[in-house]
Amino acid sequence: MLWNAVYGTEFGWLPPGGGPCHKDRYDDHSTYLMVRVGHQVVGTMRLVADSADGLPVEQFVNIDELRPPGRRLIECQRLMILEEHRNQRYPNLPYGVLGGLVKACVHWCVRKGITHILADLFTETPTTPIGPLKALGFTETGKEFIDTELQQAGTSVALLLDVGELFSRPFRTTNPFYRYLMEYDEIVDVYH
Repeated sequence: MLWNAVYGTEFGWLPPGGGPCHKDRYDDHSTYLMVRVGHQVVGTMRLVADSADGLPVEQFVNIDELRPPGRRLIECQRLMILEEHRNQRYPNLPYGVLGGLVKACVHWCVRKGITHILADLFTETPTTPIGPLKALGFTETGKEFIDTELQQAGTSVALLLDVGELFSRPFRTTNPFYRYLMEYDEIVDVYH
């Protein structure tokens, strides 16, 4: 299981003998995206829909001002990719596992009418995707906090992406990644 391989064995963030702490009150409002290489799941991302339970980040920081009327918000979190697949590209994943997860996330958001994506990220880990996500169009929210869900010392931040802004980028740049996000892809399938 990715949770144990990445958060446990590789980073040591899971409490010893703590049981399945990956299950929480947000599971009923969550969709997990997975990337497979062959028959092996090598990456995942959890999308948590805003609900009466709020979003997971709200356990640590107030985000009320990020919810103006009309905004439909989700939180993407628990992004994990097996170490041996992090910097690999494949014929059907030309931008790697992270690129495939981002593409599936955008697809899911468009289908669900989501206007904004909030990303909850550790700042001090060697694998933090803050740089790539900011390059994609995520912006700083000024929300910095200590995430106590895992045994990871250090701070976390919340970044925000306007899905409409993301969709306007292919009209303003020649960067092929934005075209990749929008083009047909037979391997993107989101299960509910």
